[in-house]
Amino acid sequence: MGFLRLIEKRMESLVEGVFGRAFKRQVHPVEIAKGLTKQMDENRMVSVSRIYAPNDFTIHLSKADAESIQAYQSALNDELIQYVSTHAQSKNYHLMTPPKIRFVTEDSLRFGEFGVTAKLTGGDGPREKGAPQDTSGQTRIFRTEKAGEEAREAQGTAAISTEEAQRQGLAWEVAELVLDDKTYPLKGQGPWSIGRSEENDIVISNPNVSRRHAQLSRLENGFLVEDLGSTNGTLLDGAPIDRERIESGDELTFGGITARFVRRTDRRASSLKDPWNFGGATGRKKGNYEEY
Repeated sequence: MGFLRLIEKRMESLVEGVFGRAFKRQVHPVEIAKGLTKQMDENRMVSVSRIYAPNDFTIHLSKADAESIQAYQSALNDELIQYVSTHAQSKNYHLMTPPKIRFVTEDSLRFGEFGVTAKLTGGDGPREKGAPQDTSGQTRIFRTEKAGEEAREAQGTAAISTEEAQRQGLAWEVAELVLDDKTYPLKGQGPWSIGRSEENDIVISNPNVSRRHAQLSRLENGFLVEDLGSTNGTLLDGAPIDRERIESGDELTFGGITARFVRRTDRRASSLKDPWNFGGATGRKKGNYEEY
């Protein structure tokens, strides 16, 4: 299991027992962690020799969500800092200072919503040559899946599941592996073999890739990547794995060749809402913010 996944498991353990009930309907720490890394990825800046990423984060919570984490906010802060630091290392991002994370309460946020403001800053010390100027930060608002469902019910909107939409011909799931400029659709039940041999479903013509290197499989509610005893191994988000569940946006590396796994829902009816953006979050515009 990748190190980022291990940290996620540790954050999940923070809300077990006494705190577990609080997160059945509210913002979960793992959703916050993924929001942080999404902001880090999308607000990185590339210089001549380095990729700089945001290192100063503000997490905006509704009053109800802020109260639910108050008892262990300090421990959660430490875990989130370790999570973004590990993510930066796995992506070869350079942080101009150690990451900082703070929590604020926003009256404008509803139950189950949270925002992330990501800034890139050099701090008060001397700035290294070639480093970018500080940024003012961009805020994105994220909404948990359950909060999205409650909002649709409150608005009287008829919401249907992805499966029901697929049965009615209104929507269908698209899963694909993106490698350089080429996209490999993952249609049917699979599995899909990956390797150097032309007999594979996905052929990677590189000497560092084994003839039968890895395999992607469809599960009942997701997808799985499995290394097939390759010479140079398979990585998930920079960590070597044998067999691991994958999610949309995950980075897979086969013998040094990197690909991205994408899972999304296509629509044939514009009235359908997007039920899943990342980690169970839905998205729309909200004022001057982009909401996910």
